[in-house]
Amino acid sequence: MLGPRQPYGTALVLTSFDGPLPVTATALADRGALALLAFTGDLAELAVAAERVLSGSAADALVRAEAATASVLRAGGDPDRITAAATHSLGVPVHTDGTAFAADPPGGHLARAVRLVLGVAALAAAGGHSDDHPVRSRSQLLTELLIAPEEQAFRLATRARALGLAVDAWHIALRVEPTELAGSDRYAVLDAAGPVAARLLRSAGGPDWHLARADDALIIIRTQQLDPGRDGLRAAVADAEWLLSHLRDRFAGAGLRCGVSGAHRGPLGLRASALEARTALLRNPASSSPVTAHDVAGLDRMLVEWYSSDAARQAVQELLAPLLALGAKRAEPLVRTLQSYLDHQGSPARVAEELHLHRNAVSQRIRRIEDLLHTDLGDPQQLLALQLACRAARI
Repeated sequence: MLGPRQPYGTALVLTSFDGPLPVTATALADRGALALLAFTGDLAELAVAAERVLSGSAADALVRAEAATASVLRAGGDPDRITAAATHSLGVPVHTDGTAFAADPPGGHLARAVRLVLGVAALAAAGGHSDDHPVRSRSQLLTELLIAPEEQAFRLATRARALGLAVDAWHIALRVEPTELAGSDRYAVLDAAGPVAARLLRSAGGPDWHLARADDALIIIRTQQLDPGRDGLRAAVADAEWLLSHLRDRFAGAGLRCGVSGAHRGPLGLRASALEARTALLRNPASSSPVTAHDVAGLDRMLVEWYSSDAARQAVQELLAPLLALGAKRAEPLVRTLQSYLDHQGSPARVAEELHLHRNAVSQRIRRIEDLLHTDLGDPQQLLALQLACRAARI
């Protein structure tokens, strides 16, 4: 349409238009207040198409849906390109917030076509950008780095560098968990939340972000070349709060919470950051804030650094093996009692007060622990080793 005079009504169609508008055609259009069209195809097809559009028929809705679906799939998974393609093909304004698509509801058959295309748009966006395959490879490799044995992790670091992962830089980890869900529901939310988080962080810019899945949680790594310091940690917490606000709106009822680590450097620092973010959530399970930052100073930080190595984890497992062999449900109260007993310099009264137990119950537990561990709790070296092991085991 070269010069529309009104949205609907009679139109003047030029069937052999090439070059400047003929003066006579312009004059006739102005005199009759007509739309001026150029068309080189079959006039009968034009008449049928015009009637279809004006009447809002099912056939017109189907044609628009077909064109919009094809253009959406060609948009490469980018939400903005998908929105533009759907708007152009449907003739209906489509909107996106980067994670979901909506349109002002039209009437009739076109409304069904719009709903169909919006569904296709959501699936196309969830699939990610067409150039996301390297990103997915990095995500898979990052997951391996976080869960692999230490020796293997160093070998994986070489591959990570080749794929563009700055493993030697400084890392802060965000750990996102749907705390109200378990089993398949938990996995479904994590599967859906990962691509959404990736798009949100990519749109926000700033430091490099990388995502992984480990320990039934979404691990998001914020990477910078220089030590971020205190300001960087505060920025990471702000980023976590911004991200979680969007995710909680999208996945209401999942109980999404986020733990934020301190900054650590290098491949082992990457693992320490992920462990620290997990500790932040474990230490504050009932926190009023959905985002919890790990304490960046003190014994816990040193323990996380130490416990991120395979040798340290193996030492803890061996030292507490008789207790851990009882199973998590029976071992946890014994480890907690032993830690409290060691923290309070062997005072059953203070342990009983902290754990809300009778003193006799505390004494019975301590005797059982001594029997299981075959150790003397009066030996200072044994006491120190057990105290570190108990704290590390609960990270």
